[in-house]
Amino acid sequence: MIYTKLSSGHIRHLLSSKLSMPYVFLETAATSNQETHSYLFSELHDVIAYDGSYEPSELFDRMEEYLDKGFWICGSFDYEFGYFLEPTLRPLVNEASAPYTWIGVWKAPQIISHSSDSPAEANHTNPLSSQLPAEVFALKDITPSISREEYSEGIARIKEYLHKGHTYQINYTFKLDFDFSGSILEFYLRLRQNQPTSYLALINTGEASIVSLSPELFFRINNGIITAKPMKGTIKRGVTEAEEQRQRHQLSTCPKTQAENVMIVDLLRNDLGRIAKNVTVSELFSIEQYKTLYQMTSTIEASLKKNISLKDIFTAVFPCGSVTGAPKIKSMQIIKELEKEPRGIYTGAIGYIAPDRESCFNVAIRTITVKAGKGSMGIGGGIVADSIEATEYEEALLKSNFLVSLKPTFGLLESILREKDTGYYLLDLHLKRLISSSSYFGFSLDIEKIKHELSHITISNDMDYKVRLIVTNGVITIEKAPLSPITGPVKVKISETAIDPDNIFLYHKTTNRYFYNQEQEKAGREGFFEVIFFNTRGELTEGTITNIFIQKSEQLYTPPIRCGILDGVLRQSLIKENQAIEKILSIEDLKTADKIFVGNSVRKLIEADVIL
Repeated sequence: MIYTKLSSGHIRHLLSSKLSMPYVFLETAATSNQETHSYLFSELHDVIAYDGSYEPSELFDRMEEYLDKGFWICGSFDYEFGYFLEPTLRPLVNEASAPYTWIGVWKAPQIISHSSDSPAEANHTNPLSSQLPAEVFALKDITPSISREEYSEGIARIKEYLHKGHTYQINYTFKLDFDFSGSILEFYLRLRQNQPTSYLALINTGEASIVSLSPELFFRINNGIITAKPMKGTIKRGVTEAEEQRQRHQLSTCPKTQAENVMIVDLLRNDLGRIAKNVTVSELFSIEQYKTLYQMTSTIEASLKKNISLKDIFTAVFPCGSVTGAPKIKSMQIIKELEKEPRGIYTGAIGYIAPDRESCFNVAIRTITVKAGKGSMGIGGGIVADSIEATEYEEALLKSNFLVSLKPTFGLLESILREKDTGYYLLDLHLKRLISSSSYFGFSLDIEKIKHELSHITISNDMDYKVRLIVTNGVITIEKAPLSPITGPVKVKISETAIDPDNIFLYHKTTNRYFYNQEQEKAGREGFFEVIFFNTRGELTEGTITNIFIQKSEQLYTPPIRCGILDGVLRQSLIKENQAIEKILSIEDLKTADKIFVGNSVRKLIEADVIL
């Protein structure tokens, strides 16, 4: 089976005529055997906005009536809707938070399949897509809704409740608020590039917009089987393959994380046991990879009992236990006491119900609401007895990286030397690096097609060429230019700007090079061949287009990758052949070097005259 995801151009085409009216777009950007379709709801028949003035049973009765008539249900349930499903929680209701649902009643949606038996059938490109220009958007003044001190006080209060045995875990959250302007659609398209998951949603209610990048399945019902996939446990991704392995291992074997995960799994098993039989945990402690982090998930499956209604299902499971704590009712009471504002759609649910009662809802985490130029997104995590306040705060902020660190759109880049006599120089290392980066960023990559394209470019055989390979969203672009000779020593300057070694783009060769390009152009105007950098720790790193090497007593030294450098292909080759050794280098090493070289796989080693 072949799985594909929609291009940004195709989504623009799908939604271009819908932007001025209510719609819901549920997208599967991370396809699997279970998640193979996206849904566009655009023909609205009615909206059910529950305000708490009547019993929830009436709401579900209306939903069932519409479903029996052949309509689809698709929309959102706020976290606070859960107060109405449990009599003990009714006193927590704040009427100012109404309405608590935005439930659209729709004619049948447009369903886009992401699975096919052939590439031709799976192709989602559209000839009109490229004719639709991308608009712009802007975020500014992203601010936490509580101070670090307030967060610490909240953790201390939770620890008191834990110590007294009132609860075993509390999901404690706060919000990031920001100003928003521009296109919500382009905002969504940009975010989905950084956070492609199986349960994306873009909603226009007519008054507000909701963008959900949730990776967490609340529940799916198909052929009488209900599946839940709670997510509990987070760790930052590494910047090298070795660090990636360490981070995955640390998350998968962490006793605290496993204990939290099991606690929520048990809670959901109990919830599902109220409406289903044969409740089983089919996967425990699975690790899922996303652009900026790893998450631990577990999967629970059960067979629904006969004659179970929508009211029965939501009363049993809503809101999801992974966003409350355990036990659920007491945890929700504590959350209401500690959190300074309603959660709204955040940690609620977004999804659909088909007339045959097939359904799928996410847990609305990584979810943003924008209304009248103001945006907000909730973040948080589970707090247990041995939680460390500083660690929990950093983990909460980590979950917002996809928003706070909105990355430019970019492609993967390789600059390759094609020598007139011997062909491509170190091609295998270039392709290996390309494969590694495509895996890291989740890019599609057809390496055999790349090899074919490289072998069929038309160039003269009487000179060397620089071949520039760019891969963006699976599209291959190849540029070529004759290579003019350069003799050393070349003049090199030191940048006045220190680089941040935590910038992930330093470790991958991509088209996201604006800063380096600006520095290189500035140096060129001043008569320099290259400009080299130090990081914020005072360690020598690299140049804009070269790695740097110093020679002392006939030995070449080059900075280690962790300083914040690209693992250049020439660098890899020299280290593998024991011609260079990794070593942290300082300004003093530059001053006392016998010789200094800059180099890459196109120019090889060139002696440098560094202006100190």
